[in-house]
Amino acid sequence: MTFLLFAALLLQDPSRAALESLLEKAPQLSPAEILVSADHFLPPEDPDWVLQSEERLPTLPAHSKLLLGRVLARADFPFAGPSLVALLVDQPDLSQAALATLALDTFRNHEQTLMALGEWIAGPGSQASSSLRAEAAWALFQIGDGVRRRAAQRILRDGLLSDDAEIRRHSSLGLARTGNLDDPQVLVELESVAAGLGAEAALARSWIETYQQQQRFRRKLAALDRVLEQKLKEDGAANAGDLAVLEEVIRHVQMRHMEGERFSREKLVAAAADGLLASLDPHSDFLSGEDFGEFIFDMNPEYGGIGAYVNVVDGIFTITRPIYSGPAYEAGLLTGDKIVEVDGWSTLDQPMDETIRRLKGKPGTEVTALVHRRGWTDPRPIPITRRKIEIPSLFTEVFPGGILYLDLTSFSADCAEDILNEIDSFPEESALNGVVLDLRGNPGGYLSEAVGVCDLFLPKDQLVVTTRSRTGRPDRYQTKDSTSVDPGLPVMVLVDRFSASASEIVSGALSIHERALVIGERTHGKGSVQNLLRLESLSDESWRDGNRNGKPDPWEEFSDLNNNGEFDFGPRVKLTMAYYFLPDGSTIHTQRDLDGRIVEKGGVQPDIEVPFPELAIPTLRELDRLASEEMFLNYAKDLLESDPNISIQLAEFDGGDFQAYPGWADFYSSLETTLPQEEVRRWVRRRLRAVVADARGQVFAGSGFFGDYAEDPQLQVAIQKIFEQRGLTSDQIPEYSAIF
Repeated sequence: MTFLLFAALLLQDPSRAALESLLEKAPQLSPAEILVSADHFLPPEDPDWVLQSEERLPTLPAHSKLLLGRVLARADFPFAGPSLVALLVDQPDLSQAALATLALDTFRNHEQTLMALGEWIAGPGSQASSSLRAEAAWALFQIGDGVRRRAAQRILRDGLLSDDAEIRRHSSLGLARTGNLDDPQVLVELESVAAGLGAEAALARSWIETYQQQQRFRRKLAALDRVLEQKLKEDGAANAGDLAVLEEVIRHVQMRHMEGERFSREKLVAAAADGLLASLDPHSDFLSGEDFGEFIFDMNPEYGGIGAYVNVVDGIFTITRPIYSGPAYEAGLLTGDKIVEVDGWSTLDQPMDETIRRLKGKPGTEVTALVHRRGWTDPRPIPITRRKIEIPSLFTEVFPGGILYLDLTSFSADCAEDILNEIDSFPEESALNGVVLDLRGNPGGYLSEAVGVCDLFLPKDQLVVTTRSRTGRPDRYQTKDSTSVDPGLPVMVLVDRFSASASEIVSGALSIHERALVIGERTHGKGSVQNLLRLESLSDESWRDGNRNGKPDPWEEFSDLNNNGEFDFGPRVKLTMAYYFLPDGSTIHTQRDLDGRIVEKGGVQPDIEVPFPELAIPTLRELDRLASEEMFLNYAKDLLESDPNISIQLAEFDGGDFQAYPGWADFYSSLETTLPQEEVRRWVRRRLRAVVADARGQVFAGSGFFGDYAEDPQLQVAIQKIFEQRGLTSDQIPEYSAIF
């Protein structure tokens, strides 16, 4: 019966018969012929062939397995990846063809394939030929996430240290393919290979020529910069008389102003530069060295330390919240803990910055904090091993009904990869029905990360944004890879009037390409590009970049030119040099006249406008009274101490029922307030969500009522739209039926 059914299917779909014929011929074909045949084959239109192919793939002979795996990969089905990796072990003659297939975009970030390939490289691959191992590393680099790409480069770099010339040769060619042409050791090996004969020598010569072209281009840019600098100097000399006005103003300030002796000449010049730039537009300004250091940290929020948010409370250095992925929390530190000593040094009456400096240090080193906690009789010493702390910019929650909520606070380094990891790691026991990307309050960040986020959801070669400046041609930024996220998965983007720059690029592009619905309020309208320009007159102090992260870490050596014990950046000029334009040609930038008045409103208009309700003035005044007396906070803390389990349950969802809160009647009566019990419940729960974080080991994504599906009307609309697109109803879920 099975044979007759299969024969009937072959008659209905000729491409099935063609595939069967190819699979039968595959053992007689060379690896190159298999790849060509597979690439020219049109897969059957009947979707059942994929399921049947998945079942029969493991049972096929090696050559047929390679052919079917390649056909599936070309049809964008990655499940054949582990079977192709298996060919590296059993079929050396097919290894190169298998790796050429594994390097296809289909397998990008496919976890099963990446795991299988990584295990082969670490295991059997360590005994393989150097050329095959280098090719496997290249495939891992092509399809891997950031961690795997770095691992692939480490494998190739290790090969450069080998005593075997053949291993060094293949490693240098592999590193050249991954873009490491600036490495002197790679160039030395490439020059050695280029001196020979054959295809590898020609390839090495082409890589060297590519490097030389890059160097010529860089020299050309440097020459243009020198011409520009000379022009600036000539203009400055021609207008030296104008600067005499500034000199005279500074003298008057220093000699006559009542507070003039408090301001150094350096500060006055910086203020003058800042005023000049601020007169141009709201986003051009002058960054002091300290401001620039904070900017660098905000864009790359990582350091070596214990991992905690801190403040001085009542004169004592206090943990306001540990970072739950950091060593402080793992060592047992909790919110509210007081650190009274650091390695025997008393923190009492000391500047907070000095205590922070002592807690920070080289990853892997140990620091001992003497900690006092409410309820302890005496302080206790807690040793903490410092490590590299990365402050997250992405916070997530899984809501009922398979809704993944992503709260992105800034477009910092690797945020696009973090988003993809969260989507890929969605709990298998739940069906992912939709994604809510919350960009409310997100001020922007790296343009490359904004394009990277769009790359997750849009097909390849889709225009995301164009930048246009006064000089040069426009720069077009397009998606580079095929869609990483299921194109049928509903996506909602939340925005408000504080969503700016990169947030507006992402929300605008996804809306224009009809990949997402944008919900909320019109965005800020910051569609300009600022570049940071160094000042030759005030440069950074030099430092020894031991870990090669491009930033001066506290434990690294530096030249302390002003003997203040700290590394000092030189100032920067932040100058608006271009405007952003969305794919439909519109600009998100708010245009102003020379007096600062708005002449053309910018920003992204949401597809669905949903205002966040504002409270009446009398209500705000009463809430301010109760909050200042810490009535809500004290109730939340007492409830957490008496019953952590019910506290977490109510913080996650309370069904809008104030009677679910223990001792509610007495508590509400003690407030002596005119506020309705429902309003009081909302604010008690808001405080409760903040204080249960330690017990939960995770902060709630969002901020305040933002990100709380029981209280956030914009989020509620997003969830309802996801259910509509999925053909589902929120009434089927108890949590939603209680609030929608």
